[in-house]
Amino acid sequence: MIQCTCVNHIRNKRRSGRKRVHCSDVCKARAYRERVKHHEMQFRDNIPFLNQITLGDCRTLTLALPNGSIDLIFTDPPYEKKYLPLYRWLAQEAARVLKPGGFLLTYTGNTWKYEVMQYLGRYLTYFWDYIALDTGPGTIVWHRKTLARHKSILAFVKGSGKPRCNTLSVWSGSGADKKYHVWGQDESTARYYIDCFTQPGAIIYDPFSGGGTVPVVCQQLRRSFIAFDSNPQSVAVAKERVHSGISPKPVSSYSLKVSQ
Repeated sequence: MIQCTCVNHIRNKRRSGRKRVHCSDVCKARAYRERVKHHEMQFRDNIPFLNQITLGDCRTLTLALPNGSIDLIFTDPPYEKKYLPLYRWLAQEAARVLKPGGFLLTYTGNTWKYEVMQYLGRYLTYFWDYIALDTGPGTIVWHRKTLARHKSILAFVKGSGKPRCNTLSVWSGSGADKKYHVWGQDESTARYYIDCFTQPGAIIYDPFSGGGTVPVVCQQLRRSFIAFDSNPQSVAVAKERVHSGISPKPVSSYSLKVSQ
């Protein structure tokens, strides 16, 4: 007789030439989950930069990330026309480092959104155009004679996938937060979408970390993060925010309601 993982004894009766090693399908499923969890823990140990804010060019640093190691990329690249090639690079690397079914969620300005979507669509599958409303006075885009009071958060997926819960297509955030970075975004929007698209323990990657909004939110939501930025001052500010002793907050009521 042999012993199952639940300590029950099993007779060594052969079935189709195989020995039984579990006393029930429940024990078999539990053992499988434990093997998967053990494999994931070993895999995570080999991921560099985990839960760190690293100074450097993301285009170089990202090369060290293993294929299929990231659950979600949530980021905010610069919007000017000269930076458009960064979105092409972002899509290429997202297709490599994301897990199957993983998402890229990226802010983008309205002026060059069409071009950005073309770049992203070459390597990933379009999923949705989420809207982050600005409750403040907005920004005047002079060359388009338009008062902008929203930003797009473009969602593209590697293969096919869905958020973990029903997700609002429009989120009313507190507007841009310039306390920590000249291009900073508010925490509530990042918190909402990261919560909706990932499970606790997931790995979130932000190659344009800026003032550290994504690492701070990940800390609150009990997600792991990888964050890069090329500006030494921004990295110092982001590290200070993460290590300032902010205690994790409970998931807000809006997330709990959507998750049910």
